[in-house]
Amino acid sequence: MKKIDVATWERKNVFNFYEHMDIPMYSMTFELDVTCFYRYVKAKNQSFYFTFMHLVMKEMNKIENFKYRFVGDTPYVFDTVHPSFTDLINGKDLFKIVTVDYVPDEKQFIKLARKVSDDQGDTFIDFSKEVRHDLVYITTFPWATYQQVSFAHNINHHDAVPRLTWGKYHIVRDRKMMPFSIGVHHAFVDGFHVGKLINNLQSALDAYIL
Repeated sequence: MKKIDVATWERKNVFNFYEHMDIPMYSMTFELDVTCFYRYVKAKNQSFYFTFMHLVMKEMNKIENFKYRFVGDTPYVFDTVHPSFTDLINGKDLFKIVTVDYVPDEKQFIKLARKVSDDQGDTFIDFSKEVRHDLVYITTFPWATYQQVSFAHNINHHDAVPRLTWGKYHIVRDRKMMPFSIGVHHAFVDGFHVGKLINNLQSALDAYIL
């Protein structure tokens, strides 16, 4: 990771404007066409959740703005950001929070995410892993589609960890459309960067051809 010199940073004015707002995090919800991607994961017998999680992390790690975080009161940029995700506990209607390192290889990541989750058992959270700053908080809502979402968080204007969630797809003119929501800190991420991520995600989803 690298400390950012705000005085010489091209985002200085934007950063200073949004940094101390009471609620500097904003969220947006989009629909993604997952038709090709869904066909791919089913044919490969892969987890939709973990495969899509890997894809999102790959695309987020390509855009520097999604790797900015506060360490104390100081902004830093991290080399790589990693998922901290919810997973259902086997045999229960309870979930746990699991943190795993992102790795570029899709199958290796899926295998690692499953192993870390399995090894955690029914422990709700490992707080020793959650103290990291280089995380992205991820959850899913696979039981129904939705049009908007809010994210649980404390009022902390230096909490810049992005929040992601996605829901059950629905059919629109023979296409599988899935709601996808993102929450980000405006001092670090503008609508331009969110739009770039969404467009890149859609292009990547369309590229999953058998």
